[in-house]
Amino acid sequence: MAAGTGNLSLLVAADHRDFPRLQAFVEEACENAGCAAGQRLRVQLVMEELFTNTVKYGQSGASPVSITLFLEFDGKGPMTVRYEDDAPRHDPFEQAGEDQHLSASVTKRRIGGLGIVLVRELGKDVHYEWSGGKNRVSFVVPLDPPPRQY
Repeated sequence: MAAGTGNLSLLVAADHRDFPRLQAFVEEACENAGCAAGQRLRVQLVMEELFTNTVKYGQSGASPVSITLFLEFDGKGPMTVRYEDDAPRHDPFEQAGEDQHLSASVTKRRIGGLGIVLVRELGKDVHYEWSGGKNRVSFVVPLDPPPRQY
């Protein structure tokens, strides 16, 4: 299938019942963008981690929290992703310090935060900002390296 171009967005509630919609949206966008299997998996894993964190930690009071996902791709290069929610301000990368690096031993690692380390490892140019009453995480999902020729 030939890769296409696009700027897509999806608005969902920060509710586990909406996660299948987010998954289907990402899967379809990756298919349209011509993503290889590794790139597709990286996008899905990062989205799952960010979504789960918003659902788990972003709810405050009776106000519902929404999540908007923006995907940009040109069919030839990496996919750019912007994930935003209107939960209270929370920079997930502040808490994932150097002790949470993947090479840290299990006995030296504090509980929690490993998912955010994975977000850093799977995405490139990962950036957090608080703007307009929204938490925004943006990152680039690189293309898969070409297969090795033997």
